Amino acid sequence: MKKILIVNGSKRKKGNSYALEKYMAEKLSGKAEVVTFDVGEKDVRFCLACDACKKKEEPFCIQKDDFTALIPTIDKCDAMVILGPVHWSRFPAQLRAFLDRTYSFMNFRRPDLSMASRKDKKLAGYLCAGVGPAPVYLAALEEDLKCFAASGFTDYKAFVAGGVGVPGSVMENADYVKAADDMVDWLLA
Repeated sequence: MKKILIVNGSKRKKGNSYALEKYMAEKLSGKAEVVTFDVGEKDVRFCLACDACKKKEEPFCIQKDDFTALIPTIDKCDAMVILGPVHWSRFPAQLRAFLDRTYSFMNFRRPDLSMASRKDKKLAGYLCAGVGPAPVYLAALEEDLKCFAASGFTDYKAFVAGGVGVPGSVMENADYVKAADDMVDWLLA
């Protein structure tokens, strides 16, 4: 059974990202082992840029927070889903901190720059935008997702639902629900 990590970067419990998290977790239930990680409820500190992680030959961080405890799950999962709102055209700050902390997977002495135990994992990114140009946000999301390659996520899909400023409204749009369904199918394939 595949292991899939769902990372939610929203702080709004009744928002669109939480609605998607619940929906996708239910769709994956019985088909994959699902772990959810709600960044807004966790202690995820900023990267210290101390390079202590570069002294090891496996992903490691000296900080003692919820991200450090999650490193083995990130390393061993088959796929990860990143959910969140669009804040100023990008990931919200709490997701940016999560992304920055994956620096702990980098090893500059290796040709592929990665200490990840697997380098064939899938990454799905689904952001919700209240207003603004969804295609611009999609391009930014794709750039952010590429940064997870050092963590072993070499294949990715991205989607941005536009015009979903009302909490939960993403689930009222058949095209947006279908995009979530397509991601789930892709992650399981």
